[in-house]
Amino acid sequence: MRWRNAWIILRKDLDEFKKQKLVLGSIVAMPIVLGVVLPLVTFLPIISVTPMGESWDVEGLVATGQFDGHYQYPITNITQKNTSLSAMAISDTLIRNVSIKDCTLVSCIIENSILVNSTVTESMLNNSRLYNVTILHSQGSYLDGKTILAVNSDLTFTKKKPSDIQMVLPMMLNMILMVFIIVPATLPTIIATYSIVGEKNNRSLEPLLATPTTDGELLAGKILSSFIPSMASTVLAFGIGVVLLNIVLTPLLGYIPLPTPIWILSILLLAPTACFMSILACVIISSKVSDVRAAQQVGGFVVMPVVVLMLGVISGFIFLSPFMIFIIAGVYIVIDLGLFYFARAIFNREGILVKWT
Repeated sequence: MRWRNAWIILRKDLDEFKKQKLVLGSIVAMPIVLGVVLPLVTFLPIISVTPMGESWDVEGLVATGQFDGHYQYPITNITQKNTSLSAMAISDTLIRNVSIKDCTLVSCIIENSILVNSTVTESMLNNSRLYNVTILHSQGSYLDGKTILAVNSDLTFTKKKPSDIQMVLPMMLNMILMVFIIVPATLPTIIATYSIVGEKNNRSLEPLLATPTTDGELLAGKILSSFIPSMASTVLAFGIGVVLLNIVLTPLLGYIPLPTPIWILSILLLAPTACFMSILACVIISSKVSDVRAAQQVGGFVVMPVVVLMLGVISGFIFLSPFMIFIIAGVYIVIDLGLFYFARAIFNREGILVKWT
């Protein structure tokens, strides 16, 4: 293959493409609107009203009141250490390294212990694990556990779960990321479907087919002339989106969230391979129909593999990890190679000239 010939065809198509101001504007605007403006308009109200405060890493925590500041350590007369207590009421006791189950504790100091199915009132807790425990008018620090009801108590836990915004943010960012994958697969339906049948309608295909270029060189030029503007507008929107999302999210999160490795790998691997897939399918379709509108309508179906990926990611069925991205990109590359060789096999310039004359 003589790449010089493919480059000449590429430059010719790009020069013609620049003359289509309306089409050029829509190709630049579509990724920005879908990948930047629409997500910000949709998610900014959600982000602004979502509480950012940290919440305890305790499932079932209903309420945590404010301790009144006048609480005093309980006065203890008894000490329990290195033992187990079950199904009893305990008061005024220092409890250290004890396993407690089904107990009621009042005015106790509890340290380094495990409490299960118990109630604690007016006590001090430290460095303990709590499971299905109700805590009333008490205070504690360095606690862990799950299913805790705290009322009018001042408690701190060793683990903290993400805030509400941090919990919904991954799903929101995945949705935006999928836009930057589906857009480069959609844009070629505007450009690539025109690549052959459009030139036929403009009576510029016959001189092109009569030039001393091979079918592979002609296809390569057509493919690249669709790939470059599609990916350029996608990368532009990607960069703008990352900057604006960082401006919005960084003050709320306290760190710069984007771009993550998943985003970088997706724009480097998934977006180009999806774009090539769409272009090749559209070129095949464009070489077999005689009307631009028919080519564009049929070409809309070529984005289905990307739509399936988007639905799988949003639904949680597909978890995007670097390994998964390499697998999906590998599948797309195999499809791209198959489509390219199929396009070369069915592309026949003499047949096109005879059929459309």
